[in-house]
Amino acid sequence: MSNSLQAGDRVVRSGTSGPQGTIQKVRVERVRESLKENQAGKEPPGVTVTVLWDNGTSSHFVPHALSKVD
Repeated sequence: MSNSLQAGDRVVRSGTSGPQGTIQKVRVERVRESLKENQAGKEPPGVTVTVLWDNGTSSHFVPHALSKVD
């Protein structure tokens, strides 16, 4: 993962202002080989991050859509 997010990290959405949340789960899905070709010949694994926001809602994101809070 490009920004090494882990369960328990505090995050906000990248490029916007809004609530902070805590990562509940990072899910890596291995997919079968694709019928379409890419540069490496295989599709990279799909990564989704489940965030529980401070306002009580839950959302799913790709890692680059989130930024860690210091």
